[in-house]
Amino acid sequence: MNGMTALAYRNTLCYFRDRSSVLFSLMGVLVVVMIYLLFLRNMLIDSYPDMEGMGGLVDAWVLSGILGIVSVTTTAGSLQTMVEDRVNGRMRDIMVTSLSPVQIAGGYILSTFLVGLIMSMITFVIALAYLGITGCPMSVGSIVLSLMLLIPSSLSGAIIIYAITSLIRSTGAFSGFFVVISVMMGFLAGIYMPVGAMPDMMQVVGALIPASHMASLFRQTLASESLNDVFDGMPGDVVDGFREDMGFDLSLGGFEFSPEMSLAYVLGVTLLFFIIAVMGIRRNR
Repeated sequence: MNGMTALAYRNTLCYFRDRSSVLFSLMGVLVVVMIYLLFLRNMLIDSYPDMEGMGGLVDAWVLSGILGIVSVTTTAGSLQTMVEDRVNGRMRDIMVTSLSPVQIAGGYILSTFLVGLIMSMITFVIALAYLGITGCPMSVGSIVLSLMLLIPSSLSGAIIIYAITSLIRSTGAFSGFFVVISVMMGFLAGIYMPVGAMPDMMQVVGALIPASHMASLFRQTLASESLNDVFDGMPGDVVDGFREDMGFDLSLGGFEFSPEMSLAYVLGVTLLFFIIAVMGIRRNR
């Protein structure tokens, strides 16, 4: 086991051994679920009366959004180890080893990616089970594509949150950041309210966030069958309006993102933040 892998293994164990950390890293997802069940679900269904299957569609819609943000909230929680390493002085010990800045960043990012991927897969299984029990239509192809999307989603969340967290110097600041990111992601990804109901500026900010693009991609795969069934025979402009309002399709300044463009955007932003993270370690060292 090389140094980077050993560091990743140690960080992953630290996260899963701390049950309170695991619970709080899921807090953002739990808040979304509670708000959806208590308020949002009935409101959305009532907004489209006499449309059979709308309950299954909004269920798939919100669960797809949750899959888009769970990699962000759980990776943020897992990086508490890194903040504690910096506060307790263990980071200095790591930096004087033979590990290069890229290996140090890679060790933390790898463990964070694994945490995000594991928690995303658990959420994915729960979402599939719920949609299957409630009778929401899904195809094997959409399930496989959604499963594959968990990899770039987790990788993006791990690297971007790592780069931001690397700037935090205290556990208090990290706690505040964690609360903000958990709540903010729900809004920007269009889960607490449909994208079409947001102010224009908030829609622009949301379109710049990789997690919003991942939520859009999950909706286009996991909720596609239900969307087609509910709007079967409807005029094209009605379907397009619903897709835009509910965040199935994203646009920025009149430019509409295709699924391929959204994925490329997510990977491009992720690469940029990885470069920023490595440069930060080189400067600190």
